[in-house]
Amino acid sequence: MKKTIILHDTFLYKWGWERLIMMMAKALESDIASGFFSAGSFDLRKEGFKWEMISISSEVFRKWFRHIKLKLAFLFKTKFLENYENVIFSWDSISWVRNCPKTTKKIYYCHTPPRYLYDLHDLYHKKVPFLLKIPFKIACFIFRYLYERDIKKMDLILTNSKNTQNRIKKYLWFESVVLYPPVDTNEFKFISQKDYYLSFARLADAKRVDKIVEAFKKLPDKKLIIIYWENDPQKEKIFDLANWYLNIEFITLPWNIWFTDYVGNCIATIYIPIDEDFGMSPVESMSAWKPVIWVNEWWLKETIIDSITWFLIPKEADVDDLVKAIQKLTPQLALSMRNDCEKRAWEFWIDNFRKQLQQFVK
Repeated sequence: MKKTIILHDTFLYKWGWERLIMMMAKALESDIASGFFSAGSFDLRKEGFKWEMISISSEVFRKWFRHIKLKLAFLFKTKFLENYENVIFSWDSISWVRNCPKTTKKIYYCHTPPRYLYDLHDLYHKKVPFLLKIPFKIACFIFRYLYERDIKKMDLILTNSKNTQNRIKKYLWFESVVLYPPVDTNEFKFISQKDYYLSFARLADAKRVDKIVEAFKKLPDKKLIIIYWENDPQKEKIFDLANWYLNIEFITLPWNIWFTDYVGNCIATIYIPIDEDFGMSPVESMSAWKPVIWVNEWWLKETIIDSITWFLIPKEADVDDLVKAIQKLTPQLALSMRNDCEKRAWEFWIDNFRKQLQQFVK
């Protein structure tokens, strides 16, 4: 019998959590199963993954139908789970737990309780077409019931931060153990300092990249590079905002090639999401000795040292506050923060993560 498999709902994007799943699999030498592996996400083989990949479906459907189809697939296409002693669940793959053998150790790495069901439910509801609002409400009621039923079957719940730990406690009343996501300090390194600031959050409403664009529209003498992925949901909207502004450049990187070079050569990175779960991007930035402009919310205290590795703006992320922070974080000041960024990043070293994860599995 094989030791461990990690279940992740979809490899659809090039987000931090897909990188995390790959690092977990490498640490445990485990297989990976997913609803599907999209061409718009990482090519796991090119990222050094050597073990078995199990795809439940080879097709990518429209967003709403995809979600429902995968829920059904996770219920019925599960026979392969009998071959594993340990199963680690990620995101919506939690539905698979209903068909795990009783003797299997079941671990849920909870990045966050599904935000469309809980804390960001109203934000998602506003984006739903009018005729689908009632079906959306009904579907969320059903999915919430199933999610809460499935999480009760877990032997252990791990999570990525104290912020998410509190969210799990608030909405679900379950205890969890914090296991911070790692950074690969061999990949994210200081190279040099060129003339640009960098954003590599996905182009989605909750990441507020539109506000970063608006800030640089007011700073024509400063350059912004935005790295995006082909499947980012708000891609066209953000493109339109930056149209005709020559100091704002968009870059997509097939197969993730040169991504770490862009991080290692920037002045600083900018990351201003709404109530982030953890945020791997800023830790990766610090590993490359690059400070970060981020929003001032209490959960940031888990990773930041204010004015030493980060510049904070009020959590509302007002464009004028962001402009002031960019003006304050000059290239000279960013260079002076290099050593402190490196020291802080080492606290999230991948070897520490590997040892903790292996212990939880044992």
